[in-house]
Amino acid sequence: MTTVQLDLDKLAGSGKVKNLSGKERGIAARAELHLDELDRDDNTVEVLVPDYVDAISPSYFQGLFSGSIQRLEGKKAFLEKYKFIANSRVLRWIDIGIRNATSSREDLI
Repeated sequence: MTTVQLDLDKLAGSGKVKNLSGKERGIAARAELHLDELDRDDNTVEVLVPDYVDAISPSYFQGLFSGSIQRLEGKKAFLEKYKFIANSRVLRWIDIGIRNATSSREDLI
């Protein structure tokens, strides 16, 4: 097993974008990063979020990673495979995204 690095710098326009938002953009990023393939292999994935990124909206996160959370069958396995390297502010947004992606509609009602 090896570690693969995903640097979100390119997705953030190399500093032009401070907030990653929008489910459709997250879905497009998922395809660009080939996450379906990464979900199926045995590698650990380090997701590098540049310090200049202020937020990853829950909708963007869900577009990007909800398929991985489902395929890996939950939060625990997802966090064992995907390691996030980010500032504390962004890590809070990531936690919200994971919580939203793992909540059923019944939990929200």
